[in-house]
Amino acid sequence: MAMLGKKIKKIRNWWQNKKNLPQFRAKLLNLKEAKAPYKVVLISHELSATGAPLMLLAAARAILQDGGQVRVLAYLDGVLKSKFRQLGVEVFVHPDFRDNSKLLNEFGGDCDYAVANTVVTYPAISLLKGPQILWWIHEGKVIDDDYIARFRKKKFRPDLEETLRLAPKLAVVSDYAKQVVEKYSHHVHILNLAEEDWGQTRFCARQQGEPLRVAMLGAVCPIKGQDVALQAVASLAPAYAKQIVLVVAGKQDDAYAQNLKEKYKELSNVEWRAAVSVEQLKQFYEAQDVILVASRDESFSLVALEACMSGKPLIVSSNVGAKFLVNPGENGFVFESENAESLKFAIIQILDNRENLQKLGDNSRKKYLENATPEVFSRNFLQLLKNKSKF
Repeated sequence: MAMLGKKIKKIRNWWQNKKNLPQFRAKLLNLKEAKAPYKVVLISHELSATGAPLMLLAAARAILQDGGQVRVLAYLDGVLKSKFRQLGVEVFVHPDFRDNSKLLNEFGGDCDYAVANTVVTYPAISLLKGPQILWWIHEGKVIDDDYIARFRKKKFRPDLEETLRLAPKLAVVSDYAKQVVEKYSHHVHILNLAEEDWGQTRFCARQQGEPLRVAMLGAVCPIKGQDVALQAVASLAPAYAKQIVLVVAGKQDDAYAQNLKEKYKELSNVEWRAAVSVEQLKQFYEAQDVILVASRDESFSLVALEACMSGKPLIVSSNVGAKFLVNPGENGFVFESENAESLKFAIIQILDNRENLQKLGDNSRKKYLENATPEVFSRNFLQLLKNKSKF
């Protein structure tokens, strides 16, 4: 029955996609006839409200504010479609945009520029003819560890490794990610992520003896490093352990998370919380004292960016791309990835200097204003998009 259900769903999706094409072509004709200083097609693997698609939304805003015309091609639908349409951007969703050269060029070949978002959109680099293509890669070590082998040349798709080598214009989200990608190409630029400013949150003036709240935000899984954080907290001397509450907020619905909770159930200074919704984010950050990003591999980290935006001190792993937002000792600390002793030392440094927390938080806020506002992103993105030369 399950197999039959999948076949029925596949047929239904095929039929719906076929029905959509005539409507898409009518809208496309209007876009081609409309006058604009320049036209840009944005190519996304999906339209979920996650980091990479959200940054494509920011790119669309920048182009529109600059007077350009934007359209979006996506393989999979999602909640961001309505956000793009609120901006007046036409969105075309069809799985064949991934592999069908004819369809891809029909809907994007007339544009001056194209932005292929994430590694997953790599076939467009070879298949799309006409526009000047900026390939904006958001991934890091996963390229080496998984994608290169998985995306070997297939019948209708080019080879990922070859595509990386031949791509004329590549951008990554951090220097950490650049170290991965520049093994395949010498034409790599850094385009950091950004977020709309919700303003600095209040400073939590804890009473003497009241523990500091050090918070992690993200699904509980090996790559996020909650196990390293718990190990570090468990190894603190009692005099330090009573000064801290580790807040672990995120999805905890698999065996890994449950095993971790069971292993450290005796720790009274650990608070487990469910995932935080977008609407709750500002309130969540406001209630914390320090934000911890312990990931084993994260090409950027929107949590680190949001911590700086909120004016919170930050502790990050050396394998987090957003570590450039931390000046050690000035607004936080960088610890050696997967090293619980190194993380413990960073926590102790925070606890020994808790009278300086507000100053550290203010310095974090300055790092956000200097590096990660929408205005900074728009300027850097448009300059990179319109640059006709290799790097």
